[in-house]
Amino acid sequence: MSSDAALGNVVHLRQVVQVRKCRAWGYAVVDLVAPDGAIKKRDKTVVVKFPEDVRDVAIEGSLWEVSGKEYLYSYMIDGIHLGEYRIEAENVVFLRPSGVILARWISSNVRGIGSVIANRLVRIKNLSSLVESCNEEALLDVAGMTHERAQRLFECWPDPNLYKTIEWLEEQQLPIGLGEKLVAVFGVDAVNKIKSHPFLLLAMGVSFEKVMKVVREQSFSMTDAAVVAGVALHVAIKHSEKTRSTVIDQASLAEGYTQLMKSPIPEGVGEIAVKEGLLVKVRDGYQVYGKALMEAAVAQFLVKASKRLPGEDSVSAEWEKVQSYTSVDKSLADYESSLDIKLTAEQREAVVGSVMVPVSCISGGAGTGKTTILKAILGVYEAIAPGMQCYQVALSGRASQRMAESTGRPSQTIAKFIAEHLGEKKSKFPSHLLMVIDEASMVDLLSMYKLISMLPKATRMLFVGDTSQLPPVGDGLVFHALSNTLLPFFNLSHGMRQSEESELHKFSNSIRASLVRFPNSTRATLSESDECSFESNATIPRLVGLWREAGGAGNIVLSPVRRGVLGVDNINGELQHAVGLNRRSLHYSDPLRGWIPWVTPTGARLLEGDPVLVTANNYDVNADIRNGDLGVVTVAFENHGDESGAVGFIEVNGKKILVMPDLLNKLDLGYAITIHKSQGSEWPTCFVMLPGEAKNMIDQTLVYTAITRSTERLVMMGDEVVLKEAVRRGAAALKRKTYLRERILMADGA
Repeated sequence: MSSDAALGNVVHLRQVVQVRKCRAWGYAVVDLVAPDGAIKKRDKTVVVKFPEDVRDVAIEGSLWEVSGKEYLYSYMIDGIHLGEYRIEAENVVFLRPSGVILARWISSNVRGIGSVIANRLVRIKNLSSLVESCNEEALLDVAGMTHERAQRLFECWPDPNLYKTIEWLEEQQLPIGLGEKLVAVFGVDAVNKIKSHPFLLLAMGVSFEKVMKVVREQSFSMTDAAVVAGVALHVAIKHSEKTRSTVIDQASLAEGYTQLMKSPIPEGVGEIAVKEGLLVKVRDGYQVYGKALMEAAVAQFLVKASKRLPGEDSVSAEWEKVQSYTSVDKSLADYESSLDIKLTAEQREAVVGSVMVPVSCISGGAGTGKTTILKAILGVYEAIAPGMQCYQVALSGRASQRMAESTGRPSQTIAKFIAEHLGEKKSKFPSHLLMVIDEASMVDLLSMYKLISMLPKATRMLFVGDTSQLPPVGDGLVFHALSNTLLPFFNLSHGMRQSEESELHKFSNSIRASLVRFPNSTRATLSESDECSFESNATIPRLVGLWREAGGAGNIVLSPVRRGVLGVDNINGELQHAVGLNRRSLHYSDPLRGWIPWVTPTGARLLEGDPVLVTANNYDVNADIRNGDLGVVTVAFENHGDESGAVGFIEVNGKKILVMPDLLNKLDLGYAITIHKSQGSEWPTCFVMLPGEAKNMIDQTLVYTAITRSTERLVMMGDEVVLKEAVRRGAAALKRKTYLRERILMADGA
């Protein structure tokens, strides 16, 4: 497939178009509609690229006024030159069809009604009222109308409330894509509901500034309870986005309100928001309703699951009635006899204790044998509950892949797991199952809420993680909150026998214990250095030399920052340059310039042999990869695509994947990645950057996560002060305010 493009002289101004077929990324094939309702004939297909905020509404059959430039887009498939006219819509207006345009809409959207009957219908006075009231008798007076045609007209007729809502949104310069959501939630009263409570728009992603514009136009006083409550809601939402807490305390609420409104805070602002139904009161502050609902649902599910009686809620759970500590311990002994190592007493307790209860948690640092324990638990389950379905999930793709490799059983990301089991036509769960969540410290509240919302009552759950690692990127502290509750929480403290004397193990344990035990300095070469060392000469040439000695790609460089000399972006470019730039590059077809090299948002080209990082989830059946996955460019097509439109191949998780043009937006260089992206992954050798400018940015959990990604060798490079300050700062995640633990205790009756 090849392509080129040439600008045309056509500029459309308020051109009426009707969407004929929707494509991906906001493109849609359209008909150009003349003022008399006729279709303007063109020698090629006409395509409109709609602005992002209206794409949900630009459905097949909808009518729009479009303004924007048109250009000719030409391409080649199987040696045949093809082309289409594309309009880059700069301004669009959603139309309520009437007159001849309405006749055109009816004949296009209602099966069985052609242009002749449609033109007869639009001559009827009050046609909209007749259709909306389903007055079939009046419509049957029109020649050619039948019962079946009338019923189809009733079914296809647009919801009048949607038109009214969209028109109001356009007047307020708000995204008209909100129309369907508002009508779905509030029905006929959607506009009046928003006029009365404008701050409901905040929950739908409308900016505070635009909501305040609606507030002023509706003549609200800044002291009205609805406004005070709405501002409090906005402050609570922004506080959650900044701190990832699910609770805002009174002091933070007051400070945020005063800074935002530049005026004294009304007395009892939190209680006003509670009375107005926008916030929920908890012991130490307030919560947005959504966060409170999710925490309550997670707490209730876990408590009910943990208190479920043996054999209850599923015939498949009958095996639980005959199990005892003795029988489980015997099954573990049988499994242990097949191992090359002997479990410690602490590990045996965690295995037996986790199998004996429906819900349990295991936490431990690097080298404490969490993977070995998980395999033992699964082995025991296989012996005492043969046939019970086990699902393994993790938040990131890399963590999921590593769990599958270590246990020899299938594993998925939580996002993929949920996607595969949502909807009526999706596969259903058995009534009794085991759910294993690895790297549980990464799981945020929303992911956990989605997960428990679909699981059966007779679910057994096992959380495996490390409370000393990085917290979730999203809101909440789910795994941390499960400790000190009714749920058994096994904390592993002893390393596996073969790793107790490891310098890596000793160093990671010292950081975990909030101590700074500096390793020896890195020597001239890695072969002369300890397996864990510190290099204060943190220059790019030194990094390149050590990286090459370690084996190059296949190992990883981690940094807490993207910018700067020791930031991810610069290191990626430097290592790519060190490997060599004389390699084929992934290209793409630009509408104006033809085939040109693809450049990532960080300014990098992607060359054959480059490691790449997936930066966003991709759910395509032929390229099912996740944010955080790492791969390598194996083939790059230059100046052309293949017959499918692909521009090259990458290999991710052992799978060969076609790189389609839309996947390019989700790839970046992967020689170096941020520490956050590394969680859940392991590499033989890790180089951890500690740039001086990160001194006030990183904490103990970030350092601990970085240094525990290595399985064989760790080299830290940078400023020793950064390491000391991070450990002194401790775990910033523990400062998050949440209410999940309290809700678990309340649900348990404690």
